[in-house]
Amino acid sequence: MSDNVRPELLVSRLAADNEVWRVDAEARLIALGADAVPVLLGALHHAHPAVRIHAAHALSRIRDTRALPAVVAALADAENRGAVAIAAEKALVEWGEAAKPQLLEAARTAADPVRARAVRALGRIGGADLDARLRELLLDPVAGVRAQAAAALAAVAGSASVPALTPLLADADKWVRYGVAEALVGLGSTRGEAVLREAEADPEEQGTHVQFWAEDLLDQISELRRTGRTLP
Repeated sequence: MSDNVRPELLVSRLAADNEVWRVDAEARLIALGADAVPVLLGALHHAHPAVRIHAAHALSRIRDTRALPAVVAALADAENRGAVAIAAEKALVEWGEAAKPQLLEAARTAADPVRARAVRALGRIGGADLDARLRELLLDPVAGVRAQAAAALAAVAGSASVPALTPLLADADKWVRYGVAEALVGLGSTRGEAVLREAEADPEEQGTHVQFWAEDLLDQISELRRTGRTLP
């Protein structure tokens, strides 16, 4: 390819079976900067999911704010087991602070799966400014949002989040309870031990990764106690 190849041709290369071509095309689009944004926005609607994935990544590297609403919208792309949505979430995390306003709006108003992804991305970006909003989302009617808000708050507020997270150990949804118990162990708290024993004995999860996950976290609790590193 020549150095002055058209952006449209580069986008077509993003669908190639040859990975070297795809990576090279993405790099060239990134190098074009703002000039590539319009064609990359169009690529987010391409029929081939690989093109949409590369487009989301390229836009995150260019960091042109015109693209933020479209990349946030890509959080709803469920094709190919959510591969595009995963790529969009990663792109927004890499975007960082500039993505927060759009993600906060998505966390408030988007469809439920998108809301949960937006909350998770916010937690990965971090920042004390998210504390109050994440605490509000712990009471959200959607279980997936509550679970992601708990994990995000643990990441943002650390041990100061323990009192707010503890009530969710009695949540009606077991996945919220399990996620909160894991977050608490990560903070050095043993408050989720009973929930982890519930998960370990869950008849629906015997022999699955959940049972082994619970066993591993219970081992971590034992180690916290042994070394005296537990939170109050």
